[in-house]
Amino acid sequence: MKKNSLFLFSPWFMGVLFVVFAIAMAAATFIENDFGAAIATKWVYGAKWFELIMLLLIVNLLGQIFVNKLLNQKKLTILLFHLSFILIITGAGITRYFGFDGSIHIREGESQYICNSSEKYIQFSISNNIGKQIFKNEKTSVITPTSVDKYSEEVVVENTPYSLELVGFIPNAVEVLADGAEGTPIISLMPTSGMGRQTIFLKEGDVKEISGSSVGFCNKDSLDAKITFDKDSFYIQSTSSIRTKSMMSKQTYIHEIGEKVTLRPMMIYNFRNTGFVVQKLASKGIIKPIYNQQKQGGQSQPVLEFELKTGEKKSDLYLWVDEAPNGAKVTYSYNGNTIDVTYGPKEVKLPFEIKLNKFVLDRYPGSNSPSSYKSEVTLIDKEQNIEKPYSIYMNHILKYRGYRFFQSSYDNDEKGTVLSINHDRIGMIVTYIGYLLLFIFIILSIINRNSLLKTITINAWKSPVKKGVITLLAIFLSTTLSYGIDEKLVIDKTVADNFGKVLVQDQKGRTKPLFTLSNDIIRKVTKKNQYEDFSSMQIFLGFYADFNSWRNVPLIKVSNSDLAKNIGINGDYAAFTDIVDVSNNNYKLSKLVEEAYTKPEGSRNKFDKEVIKLDERVNILYMIYTGEFLKIFPIKDKSTKWGSPTEAIKYAESKEDSLYLANIMSMIIESTQHPSSSNNTIETNKLISSIVDYQKKFAGYNLPSERKINIEVFYNKAKIFEKLFPFYATIGLILIFALIFGIVSGKVIVDRILKYLSILLFLGFAIHAIGLIIRWYISGHAPMSNGYESMLYISWALLLAGFIFSKKSTFVLPAAAVLSSLTLLVAHLSFMDPEITNLVPVLKSYWLVLHVSVIISSYGFLGLGAILGLLVMILYSLRDSKNNERINKSIEELTIVNYQTLTIGLYFLTIGTFLGAVWANESWGRYWGWDPKETWSLITMIIYSIVIHSRMIKSLRSIYTFNLLSLFAFSSVLMTYFGVNYYLSGLHSYASGDPIPVPTFVYITVFALISLSLFALIKYKQGKKVEK
Repeated sequence: MKKNSLFLFSPWFMGVLFVVFAIAMAAATFIENDFGAAIATKWVYGAKWFELIMLLLIVNLLGQIFVNKLLNQKKLTILLFHLSFILIITGAGITRYFGFDGSIHIREGESQYICNSSEKYIQFSISNNIGKQIFKNEKTSVITPTSVDKYSEEVVVENTPYSLELVGFIPNAVEVLADGAEGTPIISLMPTSGMGRQTIFLKEGDVKEISGSSVGFCNKDSLDAKITFDKDSFYIQSTSSIRTKSMMSKQTYIHEIGEKVTLRPMMIYNFRNTGFVVQKLASKGIIKPIYNQQKQGGQSQPVLEFELKTGEKKSDLYLWVDEAPNGAKVTYSYNGNTIDVTYGPKEVKLPFEIKLNKFVLDRYPGSNSPSSYKSEVTLIDKEQNIEKPYSIYMNHILKYRGYRFFQSSYDNDEKGTVLSINHDRIGMIVTYIGYLLLFIFIILSIINRNSLLKTITINAWKSPVKKGVITLLAIFLSTTLSYGIDEKLVIDKTVADNFGKVLVQDQKGRTKPLFTLSNDIIRKVTKKNQYEDFSSMQIFLGFYADFNSWRNVPLIKVSNSDLAKNIGINGDYAAFTDIVDVSNNNYKLSKLVEEAYTKPEGSRNKFDKEVIKLDERVNILYMIYTGEFLKIFPIKDKSTKWGSPTEAIKYAESKEDSLYLANIMSMIIESTQHPSSSNNTIETNKLISSIVDYQKKFAGYNLPSERKINIEVFYNKAKIFEKLFPFYATIGLILIFALIFGIVSGKVIVDRILKYLSILLFLGFAIHAIGLIIRWYISGHAPMSNGYESMLYISWALLLAGFIFSKKSTFVLPAAAVLSSLTLLVAHLSFMDPEITNLVPVLKSYWLVLHVSVIISSYGFLGLGAILGLLVMILYSLRDSKNNERINKSIEELTIVNYQTLTIGLYFLTIGTFLGAVWANESWGRYWGWDPKETWSLITMIIYSIVIHSRMIKSLRSIYTFNLLSLFAFSSVLMTYFGVNYYLSGLHSYASGDPIPVPTFVYITVFALISLSLFALIKYKQGKKVEK
């Protein structure tokens, strides 16, 4: 018994729980991607077995407190660690079972005290003949595309037994008219035009509009057509003549106005501009759902089928589930009582009211993209006699009486708001205490000289290896144009650069230098930043001013060889005229583009996608020529939009403005015809300055300062991060090869060379930091808002980790440099977009900076750990009897540094993940929602916890196994970053549409790493035999 209880508290059992927990969460993210969040929640996140795992983790952590005697001062930090996770899991349990979250919708000028729950319920209620509710039962229920939770309830009300049971679920149903003994007269019609393939049912008393005409199953003279039922026959009368046609015989009849016409199936009836076909006539009919195998018509919905027993009577109730805010409802009457069955959110009454005074939506200048939105409300609490105004907007919440209100969304007409509500004071307090204890533990571990982080020795892994754990990893790795030049207009570089400082408004509403826009555009077209020695501004102005010549220059990237052959070019660059035959007005891609766009997005192959991309590049060049990108003139209307000269001239307020807008661009181009003339250059610059003055005068909002413009232009020209990639790689590889050569051969590398190259790396690191600061200054937000920016930051954090641990081992800094260079390489691959953009409202938060900066820093440390693990595998592979002692010493040094690096990385990852939880809770009211990104962050935490604690598990306690795990554990980081951002759906996804394909080199790299690891294992075991 004692042995079994100790097993529950053992590190080995903790490891098993961690592995099962991580695998379950990983599977759930893929289930969510393929089948939806509801199924992932039902099968995994909300399942009892999943909760059992967390409960067992609490038991394990509690047990280890006593087994390892942590209740003493010397082990205070470890005790805090265990208590923190116990509290975090406990807080999550309190939130799940006792917390409430929902939403409330309020229109301007209205007050509301009823909110809707986020969870959906099956509600069964009975009301008497005066409308008083005499019974109500409710139960949470989750509907997925394949199933629904069970429901049954029995009750006796006023001596009458009532029973309701959910007996069926049709996930994709349509209505059909069927005969039934207890049915009523019903007719089903199908309109012949204007409403698509749609079935309309008419019961006695119904009035519906069909193609603009009112048709009713009742005797009302105001209708365009009325249907009546008499002696098992159906008739129609109209205020206009009726034309009937048999679908079988094709015979046509004309009936007079007001004539009573018998309705028959398979007949077409036309009157006014309305036509319909009678599908079925039922004197005793019922409308029931059936499964729609074709899933056509857009009318399919899930249906819940209930069996209702009232006394001795049994009836079928069909509840059509829709996404209406208040849910779906079906009503049945029995003996004067009304029975309601609903599915959807339940209504919850608040002890106070919220009145919406005004909803305010701010947009970025010249764009429809929201910059921020807020609700100006008044809190009205009649019980407490309180009435006070408050503003609710993103990251600024209303807290009152344990309720927290968050700005969620708004109505399309911008006259109403949707606020999310959270009521979870106890759960939040317990969870936050857990976070606080965890942060205190991490800080104490870092500053405590006696902590394992600082006192770890190689003896921690001195144990025979019995069994290793090998997990697969996918690690990432990652032309100049040389065509002849025809005579064409090339704007002087100085003039082009000066023009590049003119501000332009892009399609997303950001006001930026024209140089930046040209840089982004030319990069999209060519997949390069320049053509030969010409800057992006020279190419941009060349196409605008001298399209006839520049259209012959091969600038357009064609990535698909089959497509290149199709348009008749050799190589992978095409000129505009290679694709568009201007003389015959023939567009070679026309048919291909049409075929690609007519295919569903999921059915498009690589060729189709490249056709669409190539079509976009061709159109971009044409838009440069037409001036559509030259939105450099403020439009004089009520908006803050800017336009091209052609657009702006429509809103000119005077003749002088019209003349100026009509001629300014041609005057500038004409003045550049003789760039050698200093007078012409001066004149050109004056004309350019006049545009700047025009912008300042009529912009209507604050423009970027001249200093910011100059800095942004410098940033685009400098290409800091592109130049750092080869710089880091060269120095890092030289040092690694030199160090390995020194260890294997026994020749010591010159310390001076290492010192000088380290100084060069530090200079690159400083320039890298300056580049990040510049980008921050230009964009106005921390450079961590998209994939490109986060890769830049990870690269910087990698080098930071390298410098921190460089004194521990000479391998650390060069390894960090190599991985940093690879990260920069990935940042500049084609699927990364370096464009600086405006932030969406939810990202305008100081929590963003804290969360992202810390968590991305952790990737740097964990990446460095992977590289150190790789170096250990290489050193094992190179070990022989001659260099055994030297290599063993280096391996031991690297292992200790690796442990410290991974520990710091895990600390940062943990802090960053839970700071993200705090951000989510303070922004929209839930600190954990099982979004794939946060789930994979937790999985990564668990995997690295296994790596760090592997020394405590006997079967994993070896130097080789630890370094192997540190190498392949980085796959979880790659999945968290690339897998979630580019392959899974979720809030954090950067990509849209189809995911990018997995590059071939990833498979090659995985194979190479596995091969290297197996070879290293063989050499490791050989070394163990020799030692024995």
